[in-house]
Amino acid sequence: MTIKKVLFIFLTALIVRIGYAWFFIEAEYLILEDQKMYIQLGKVMAETSNFLLDPSGYYAVVTDRLHGYPTLLAVVYTLFGENNLAVVMIQIFIDSLTCVIIGLIAESIITRGFIVAGIVSALNLNMIILSGMILTDTLFLFIFSLFILLVISYIKHPTNLKLFTVISVLSLSALVRPVSYYLIFLILPLLIGFFVWKGVSFKRVMYSLLLYIIPIVIVFGSIHHRNYHEYNSFSLVSQGGGHVLGWIVPATYQYSGQGSYQEGQVLAKGSLENAMHRDEFKMSPNNPFKNSAYKMQVAKEVLTELGLLNMLHAWSAGVVINLLTPSIAHAPIVRAIEHPSFYATSGDGMVEKFLNYVTNTDSLLYLSIITIGTIVELVFIIASTFGLYRMIQSLWYEGYNRETLLFLLFVIVYFIAITGPIVGVKYRLPIEPILTVFFSYALLRYRKKS
Repeated sequence: MTIKKVLFIFLTALIVRIGYAWFFIEAEYLILEDQKMYIQLGKVMAETSNFLLDPSGYYAVVTDRLHGYPTLLAVVYTLFGENNLAVVMIQIFIDSLTCVIIGLIAESIITRGFIVAGIVSALNLNMIILSGMILTDTLFLFIFSLFILLVISYIKHPTNLKLFTVISVLSLSALVRPVSYYLIFLILPLLIGFFVWKGVSFKRVMYSLLLYIIPIVIVFGSIHHRNYHEYNSFSLVSQGGGHVLGWIVPATYQYSGQGSYQEGQVLAKGSLENAMHRDEFKMSPNNPFKNSAYKMQVAKEVLTELGLLNMLHAWSAGVVINLLTPSIAHAPIVRAIEHPSFYATSGDGMVEKFLNYVTNTDSLLYLSIITIGTIVELVFIIASTFGLYRMIQSLWYEGYNRETLLFLLFVIVYFIAITGPIVGVKYRLPIEPILTVFFSYALLRYRKKS
């Protein structure tokens, strides 16, 4: 890999992202929705050096988020003042590096894959748009892509230092977005299976497992200690129950064809009220983990009543929607065009909801943008699927990169499972580096035959 190629991908991504920021980002776009919350967390952290929330003149401990991303914001605010455009420029730089990493991931699997994957990533609208928003996604994708690259390197040439680095980087990614937290534990049996497959000695296995645990304790030890000591909980964050009951349950209800999303929200709210009355339970004003655990219990009861088949139906619908939703739909300038809310659109199931959404959209411009974007995403997904199929044919049966391919598929299945029926283009982001590898393989095979 030459420095010229690396610089070419980096500068291409940088120029594209700066161009997007210059023409399409307005200051008011950077304080919408969750962005405002993260900005507040970053400001308080810059002022106090602690991860606190200041909602109404007093500081409170934050338990529903982790401090990975607010730390970045605090550093930027400390160096450049409370300047959100400075945050965007830093994220543009980080995202441009991510494009290089994705290119390196492709090159480690596919000959001449660096340039193709790098350019595809540089032009990836999802990455471009999210790099211009005050959200965790850009920093998370950078760290998680680095994790994927390091895992591939470890699979090819396993060393203790690489293993320690892999788990350290994965732990840091979970500190930015807890969505990758459970991967830390799910990868452990895969690692043991890898040791057995390679015939590693028992002594080395035990030493490797010790190296595996150390970074986890360093990164999460103090958080778990606080949560257990102060809230009697082993959970990492206190938003799990609210997320499942408030988002997963209504989405499952709708995408399994039971009724509208709004009816699913009524079901979730009613189930919580009935359960609290039945159990004589009162929400704790001082223990968010206790409240989260109870909401999770209620959510499990509702999902159990809906049944496994309905859940699989809803999960499948969520996967299809997330894969085909155009990235451009998440751009603030596009969202500013008058259009109905997809979540608020009624409909029993995915098809009816989609038809109602289209028929209720009056803006021809918005429909045209969404239609073109959907076609682009469809082509990308079809090509990526074909690339995966061809990779399985050539790499699997030849035994070359077999473990790597299994790992990439495992990551995709993990994020599909953990995202469930929650829809949004940013939920597709963690698997886009892998889809880019598959797409690059398909394109290179096509060019080779042409």
